[in-house]
Amino acid sequence: MDKLVLFDVNNTLTKDTKDVSEYVQESIRNIYGVLVDVNLAKYEGMTTQETAEAVLLENGMPKDEIEQKLVRYTEDLFYSYYNVAGHDRQLALDGAKELLGDLSKEGVLIGIVTGETERVARFRLERTAMLDYFKFGAFGNEAKGADGIVAKALDKAKSDFSFSGKVVLVSCYPNLVSAAKANGIAAVGIANGKFTPAALSEAGAASVIGDLRNGTEIRKLLQ
Repeated sequence: MDKLVLFDVNNTLTKDTKDVSEYVQESIRNIYGVLVDVNLAKYEGMTTQETAEAVLLENGMPKDEIEQKLVRYTEDLFYSYYNVAGHDRQLALDGAKELLGDLSKEGVLIGIVTGETERVARFRLERTAMLDYFKFGAFGNEAKGADGIVAKALDKAKSDFSFSGKVVLVSCYPNLVSAAKANGIAAVGIANGKFTPAALSEAGAASVIGDLRNGTEIRKLLQ
């Protein structure tokens, strides 16, 4: 395989049918023992660990205390997510399944790169019947920031698949787009309402599209 596409998950391939901010609140209460009010829209695009740190800093918790429990926090998130949204419908976004199927048939290596934890991301993909398309991934429990998550994905592609070809990252979030650029790979931004086309372009997207119903721009960057 000489072509790799790294897909973000939440709001790029899938989406929740309701606000799930409560699951972050629940895990913060479980691990840090504090009651906080969280609106995830305020932290749109941040990774799992960055969100927890931002929320807790705003509520007066010292940074060193936050960091001491971050691993436990990320481990707890799946259980809280399942409690809050595990029985609700998970939606696949327009064109996602079809594009993954086509790329797989074309022999493209497909990976996950997301600020969410591995168990939450895989749960989303499993419930939308897309998980089997992915050979590997890098997740928000493996690094705090987007740059580190993308670097982790590239390391895994090289070590696990001896990969050394063209790479494209696909996400609706500017932080992952800029992380792709920082790691020397191209990115396609999905302007689906979370961030504007201008924000994605400014972050370094080589191309910005509205949804995944047409994979032409992704394929161009793989040439």
